[in-house]
Amino acid sequence: MTDVEFKGVIVPAITPFTPDEEVDVPSLRRHVDYLVSSGVHGIWAAGTTGEFAALSDEQRLLVIETVLDEVAGRVPVIANVSAPATRGTVALAMHLQESGLDGIAATPPYYYPCAQDEMVAHFDHIASRSGLPLWVYNIPVTVKTAVAPATIARLSGDGAVVGVKDSSGAGELLAELNFLCEAGGLTLWRFLGSIFRTASTRGVGAHGVIPGLSNLVPGIAVKAWEAAEAGDAGTAQHHLARLVTASRVMKLAGGGGPNASTFSGIKAGLKHLGIIEHDTVSRPLRPLTSDEKQQIPALLKEVGVPE
Repeated sequence: MTDVEFKGVIVPAITPFTPDEEVDVPSLRRHVDYLVSSGVHGIWAAGTTGEFAALSDEQRLLVIETVLDEVAGRVPVIANVSAPATRGTVALAMHLQESGLDGIAATPPYYYPCAQDEMVAHFDHIASRSGLPLWVYNIPVTVKTAVAPATIARLSGDGAVVGVKDSSGAGELLAELNFLCEAGGLTLWRFLGSIFRTASTRGVGAHGVIPGLSNLVPGIAVKAWEAAEAGDAGTAQHHLARLVTASRVMKLAGGGGPNASTFSGIKAGLKHLGIIEHDTVSRPLRPLTSDEKQQIPALLKEVGVPE
């Protein structure tokens, strides 16, 4: 484990783009300040919601360095350095060794499916070469391979990893991981990539959530988690209901895939709020149409944003 306490709502920050798909640094700075000022407990930089797969290595490093600079130590920052193979992941991590990050995260290698023993070697090598606190980013829907609970527990026991972001949606696997951690006396930060667990993380053995929707409504997500931690179930459920309503912004698109719908909805909402200048998404992801965007003001008003 690290000396940093990870808890609550960590936001997997979007990457604002200019119309020609360069990183919009001023918009990114405004967005980071919006998140931190709303009380979030950390930022996950250059992740899936940050469209990292569409970025060059130079763009990813620019995003991570900009987030770190704007955060200025106010909350922990974890950077996703995932790549199709171990070598590329290590190369990105090595660039960040002296950056002051509170952690790095990596998925299993993607394109070629990996076995569990290969994933152990993958994470062990990243940890030993980088020297940075390493998180497992378990998101099998995009990388084909799930990291098994026993693999994560083994890596934790060996000191290779300090945390996991579980975006598998598999509750039984989290329960198994919780059991293995308790049985082995392991200390491992456990976070879920879901808004629906924002008000119930403690009950499922997690320390918090890393939900994409928190880019748009960070204050509501924070209130839901903090009310639940305080034992105020009624207030927690009230804010969770607001989150569920707000999640409709991720389903406004009448075409394109689910990732495009999520990213374009969140970005269009942030543009409407004046936080980012453009709502560009990376090609070939489909942006919202003008008609689809017209639904956003009423939706945000219904949710009570801005508060």
